[in-house]
Amino acid sequence: MLLTIALGLCGVLCIMLHPLRFVVKGPFAGFAGKAFASMFFCLAGVAGAAQRGQINWQAAALLFGFCLACLGDILLAAEPVLANPARDKNYAFVTGAVPFFLAHVLNLAVLLSRGEFNPWLLTLLPVLPMVYAILWQRKIFDFGKVGGPLLIYALLLGALIWAAAQTGGALRMFTLPAACLLALSDTSLFFFTFGPKKGRPGAGFSWLVMFPYYLAQALMACAVTAV
Repeated sequence: MLLTIALGLCGVLCIMLHPLRFVVKGPFAGFAGKAFASMFFCLAGVAGAAQRGQINWQAAALLFGFCLACLGDILLAAEPVLANPARDKNYAFVTGAVPFFLAHVLNLAVLLSRGEFNPWLLTLLPVLPMVYAILWQRKIFDFGKVGGPLLIYALLLGALIWAAAQTGGALRMFTLPAACLLALSDTSLFFFTFGPKKGRPGAGFSWLVMFPYYLAQALMACAVTAV
């Protein structure tokens, strides 16, 4: 477990401190830094799986989810190195979102397989989509043509929180805060992408988007040992 925790925290430190900026310069610095940081939560998941001795389908699904998330990270970070960023940035955003969606589906399947159904927790499902819909209706979020898919994505995030809350023991200790952090990270990302500060991420971007995301992935890597 200590190796899993250490590797997961290395990913958090890498994305916050950007050590590769001393080696890689120019537009590739951010791209390489994010890919390097994402590599650590994949390695943390592998370390967690190695600790188990025998891998069940739930652990394998979480590991595949890490690979998909890493791919999504790389695609989302590709904007600065695109031949024509102004033209292709929306394409990079959409192609990057697809692997994340699939990773969340895998995580949801794992959590549902390990949880006990609690009808009272169903109230958690619509909360995030309702928040997004209100922000969109009041024009705080300008989703445009991607509004429908993003509301579905918000429902998936809500389902992750709902499913994690239905698990127990060490699994809930890792996955419930991880699901909440993922929702915080994605909501913050949408705020910087579609909200009043779109195109101007500023210093808060790292703390509101990157920090909770990589911390969530570190917690999910620890969950590999508990599924």
